[in-house]
Amino acid sequence: MPATEPTPAQIVDAMHEAFRRGDLAAIAAHWSDDVDYRAPGVALSGKPARIEAEKIWLGAFSENGVETYARFEKGDEIVDFAVMTGRHTGPLALPGGGEIAPTGAPISGRYAARYTIRGGKVVAQEVIYDRLALVESLKT
Repeated sequence: MPATEPTPAQIVDAMHEAFRRGDLAAIAAHWSDDVDYRAPGVALSGKPARIEAEKIWLGAFSENGVETYARFEKGDEIVDFAVMTGRHTGPLALPGGGEIAPTGAPISGRYAARYTIRGGKVVAQEVIYDRLALVESLKT
C-alpha cells in the first residue's frame, strides 16, 4: 500500500510544531526548493533565502510559540489566523540593514498567513502582521 501524502493542514501544523522547538531543519523540510515567501518588508524566492530569513528570526527570538485560532482550507491552500509569541534574546536584523539589539522583551502578536501546498511541500507563504507593533513591543 503506498504511503499517504500528508494533508496541507498536517504540513502547516508540523511546521508550527518545529517552529516551537526552534528546529530549522524540520521547518525547512516542509518548503519546496523554489518556495516563494512574502511578509512586510520581505520578498524571498527559493529555499536557501527562506532558510536564511528563518535563521534571523530564530536567532533573535527564543521561547517561540504559535497558536492558530482560526483556519480556512480550500484545496491546496490554508489561511491561518494565529498568535505568535517569543522573547527577544538575540539581535534582530532589519530588512535593508541595521539591527535591534536584544531587549529581553516578550512579544505576542496576531498574524495571518496563507500557505500554498503542492506535492507535500509549501510552495508559497504570505504572512501579514503589524510590523510597527512588533518593533514597539521590543522597547525596554
